[in-house]
Amino acid sequence: MAKPTNDPFPDTAPPASTLALQAVAARAFRASALLTTKAVNVGRVADYVVWQQRTWNRVPKLFSRREKLWAAMAERLDPKRPLLVLEFGVAHGYATAQWLQLLGARRDVVWHGYDRFTGLPRAWDGHEAGAFDNGGVAPAIDDPRVQWHVGDVEDTLRPADVTGHADHQRLILFDLDIYEPTAFAWNVLGPALQPGDLMYFDEAMDADERRVLDELVLPQMTVEAVGSTSLALGLQVVTPARVPAAEPAVTAGA
Repeated sequence: MAKPTNDPFPDTAPPASTLALQAVAARAFRASALLTTKAVNVGRVADYVVWQQRTWNRVPKLFSRREKLWAAMAERLDPKRPLLVLEFGVAHGYATAQWLQLLGARRDVVWHGYDRFTGLPRAWDGHEAGAFDNGGVAPAIDDPRVQWHVGDVEDTLRPADVTGHADHQRLILFDLDIYEPTAFAWNVLGPALQPGDLMYFDEAMDADERRVLDELVLPQMTVEAVGSTSLALGLQVVTPARVPAAEPAVTAGA
């Protein structure tokens, strides 16, 4: 707060010391694009942490790598119930392979993987359209529990994929990166989720997935934060959706 003054035109600018530091930072950022990018990324991580604190009144447990967060989520899987996994955004199959290792020899697993396998449909977060292209083909994962759905999720996700396994615990892996397909997938599956089901958002730090969380997920149900990384977020459903999800249709630029 500015000190009282008799000056009829008081200066409300920050203190001179603050302005000096900001000027040093500005000169450094102008001199180095790399430093600027790193600073912007640090700011995004800080904003993500503040968002978590505001959402849960605490910062969830932090994991250094997503693989450790996955392991913590796997510990919450009920071995007495069959498991339905819906993976949205498969790319080259890294997450699929890692999760299958975590699940071991469990035979009661039904896995549906959805991806275009031709990369991003539009530019996103510094990546050009087509980034993460896998040549239009699914990863060479030979596992009878896994079924691939090749194409846009808006064309390949069927409500029966979600509702046809009412007795299964559900594990939902979101890694489509951009808002439109992620929102579509949520609008189809959200009403079917039950207490104990798990969700993973690979890019919760980014504006697109955060928008899905803020506008669709968090207003509809109560979730517990299992943990986070500097980018990702793991959740477990506490109470199911209180209101029906919106119509699945989501247009670009919505």
